[in-house]
Formats: sequence, C-alpha cells, structure tokens
Amino acid sequence: MRNSIARAFVACLRLILTVLLPAEGKHRTTTVEPVAAPVEPVAAPPLPRSPYATANASGALLRGEDVELIRPYMIAFERQRRERTEALQRQRRAILSLALDGIDVGPDVIHGRRLPAPA
Repeated sequence: MRNSIARAFVACLRLILTVLLPAEGKHRTTTVEPVAAPVEPVAAPPLPRSPYATANASGALLRGEDVELIRPYMIAFERQRRERTEALQRQRRAILSLALDGIDVGPDVIHGRRLPAPA
C-alpha cells in the first residue's frame, strides 16, 4: 500500500515539475531537428547460391535414396523398423489363420497377469 501511494505521489510530482519547470539546456532540448534528405537505398549484393540448389531448381521433391548425404544408420534404422512391422503383420496373419481352424494362439499375459493354460 505504501509503495502504491509513493509511486502515485512521485508521478504527480513529476507531472507538476514538467509543467512548471520545462527542460532547458544543451542536452535537454525538446525541439525536433529536421530530418536529412532520404538516401537512396543501395542494391544489396546477390546472395551466394548453394551448389545443391542448382541441382534441384525444378522444385521436385528429393527422395532420400537419391541423395548421397543420407546417413547409412538412418537407412538401416528405417529398414529395421519396416522389417519389425512386417514381422508383426506376418505373426498376426498366422494367428488369424490358426484361429480360423479353431486353434487358439492368443497372448499368455493380459494386463500383467499370466493366463491359465488351456485345458
């Protein structure tokens, strides 16, 4: 509460002092100096072109297999992920085909509990 009263008092005091005692002196002039004539903009030098930009100037998308800058570990990671998903898909199809014949090959653990062996 004291700070807000003090701030309001200081603000009022500044307002009164600026009205009654205008700023004077060399560094406190309030007049605006005339603006110099506008200078014509200088043309910027051309930006350096990348040698890779000219190879694909048509705007076509680059394929990762066509670019030599792809890291081999990234390609190996994508290949492993694809092989994993394909293996899971094969497993699901095999379980489905066995289920059509009446053979249950479901999971042994559901929600963290081991299921009893089928009788």
